[in-house]
Amino acid sequence: MACVAVCSLMRTIELEFLQSKPRPIILQKELIPCNKELIQSLHQKLGFLIELFDENKMDGIQAIKDLETKLRDVAFRVEDEIEFQIANLYEEEKEEEEEEFRIIGADKTLGDIIEEEEEPQGRGDSDAGKTCHSCKLHCILEQAIEDIGTIKEELWKVKMEYKHFIALKGRKTTILGAFTNGDDEVIMEGDSSGNASKNSEGIIMVGKNNEFQMVKKMLIEQPSRQREIVSIKGMGGIGKTTLAKRLYVDPSIASHFDKRAWVVASQHHNKTHMLTDLLESIGYVDSDTTKGIEERVYQCLMHQRYFIVIDDIWSDKAWDAIKICFPDNGNRSRVLLTTRFADVATRIGSRKDFSHQMHFLDQSESWNLFHEKACKSRGVKFKKIGRPVVEKCKGLPLAIVVVAGLFSKVNELDEWKNIVETLNSFATTTIDEECSRMLSSSYNHLPYNLKACFLYLSIFPEDNEIYVKHLVKLWGAEGLVKEFENRSLDAATEGYIQELKDRNLILVSQTSSCGRKIKAFRMHDLLHSFCVREAKKENLLHVVYKNESTSLPKGFRWVSIQSNNFKGHTFFSSLKNCRSIYSSKMIPSSFFKSCTLLRVLYNIECKIVNLVHLRCLFSQFSYFILLKPFRA
Repeated sequence: MACVAVCSLMRTIELEFLQSKPRPIILQKELIPCNKELIQSLHQKLGFLIELFDENKMDGIQAIKDLETKLRDVAFRVEDEIEFQIANLYEEEKEEEEEEFRIIGADKTLGDIIEEEEEPQGRGDSDAGKTCHSCKLHCILEQAIEDIGTIKEELWKVKMEYKHFIALKGRKTTILGAFTNGDDEVIMEGDSSGNASKNSEGIIMVGKNNEFQMVKKMLIEQPSRQREIVSIKGMGGIGKTTLAKRLYVDPSIASHFDKRAWVVASQHHNKTHMLTDLLESIGYVDSDTTKGIEERVYQCLMHQRYFIVIDDIWSDKAWDAIKICFPDNGNRSRVLLTTRFADVATRIGSRKDFSHQMHFLDQSESWNLFHEKACKSRGVKFKKIGRPVVEKCKGLPLAIVVVAGLFSKVNELDEWKNIVETLNSFATTTIDEECSRMLSSSYNHLPYNLKACFLYLSIFPEDNEIYVKHLVKLWGAEGLVKEFENRSLDAATEGYIQELKDRNLILVSQTSSCGRKIKAFRMHDLLHSFCVREAKKENLLHVVYKNESTSLPKGFRWVSIQSNNFKGHTFFSSLKNCRSIYSSKMIPSSFFKSCTLLRVLYNIECKIVNLVHLRCLFSQFSYFILLKPFRA
């Protein structure tokens, strides 16, 4: 809960006060000398307290949640106060300069100005100003340390009560146990039976071979010479995209068609983006990709036997917007759709024999998938603990993969037991609720710094490809990742992304030529929705899908503008506490003059306005880094 707030505040303290060369105005106003001990004390106490929360995860304990909320609110308040004070220093300095010029222009000669510069007058006023600013910071820091001390005392009290409660139940009191038994029999299940397969592209399919063959027949063996619309339908997380990917890369299918392309529609589809992505997927290169784009797609596919995958289509409108671009040449072309909605598949698809309903995994297939992802070698006692958890996933592959990622990170039997108790602590009935609970548990068990980085992914639109080279700058500018003496910012970011991959919370879409580095990734729809929901719940994120007309929530930190028709100049006047703005279209930088605390502008007109806290500016074609790195 408090992860983003504390990471951000600690980074702000480091950048403004603890690095070797702070801002000139901070040195000029002498904010640090009288407050050095308080600054260092606050930084240390924040680090200690967030580690304390991180080390003692007690999921489901309301008192812990309440304390994390308190810590979050304190950290946000203190950071706002510090950054507003710094912004005000610049504003005061500007006003003083303007006043000087006004007086000079009205009353004084050049000789008067030179004479005054030689006389050391006004020193007392200057010293008084410095003292005033220093005292103000002193009060902010003192109050913050007092509030954090109170939270720490309450946390210790809750911990003691929790330990007492556990002791009364006759169970171990440690949150993370240390039980091992080296004599356990080793379980080796999964691949030997042929239930789990992995193709040359690294796509793991468990229990889906029959479904693969059924859809493959629709694509290349059905006698119809017309362009046919084949649909794969099923709930989110059931494996539609994975099945479609395996079909797309299958050699026999690839060789059957002249041209192939893959495009994502998603919930908030965009016709131009879809057609641009389609042309790029085919391999068509043109500097002006939007002019006459429908005609170019049509001509590109004319007289070709083509195979187009449109992944994650939510409505008829998405198909209606682009269907005119797909010619029917009578040469057995195929369009493959994946959708959550059976009625959409029925209305768009050719007919019933070109539609496939995805099935849930049975218990054996579910265990094979969990086993493949969690660890291929575990003792019998681990199997006994893991089986009931897998059964609770009700055959939904995403839920199994996510919970397997959680278990794969812990090695002790007691740790597995504690996770199972957490998963069992809420009574749920539907598959959606079960999956949401699995996602929540995996999220809650992330280290605090990784949790903060995960939440920041909510700023990107659904199905957006996220580039690591951009994320390095964004996470760094937001204070969620920093470099160390022995680890660069890039290396730290790559480590976090690898950790998210290992926990099955992201889907890698591009790797380096050697295959070792992740260059880009996406998020599964359910994980993205969960991420957005959590960020909104923490009052971090506000998403704009169309022109804002309703009242806005107060105090949120990140804005994601995902409307191509957005024109809300007045909208930005209410973003007093906002730190990051992401936009899917270019927005004039003049809109942001009132956003005093902004750090990150993404896809904004390339013109820096007077934003004293701006650390990272992305224009349409390049980015500029304003962040001065701090080495720990």
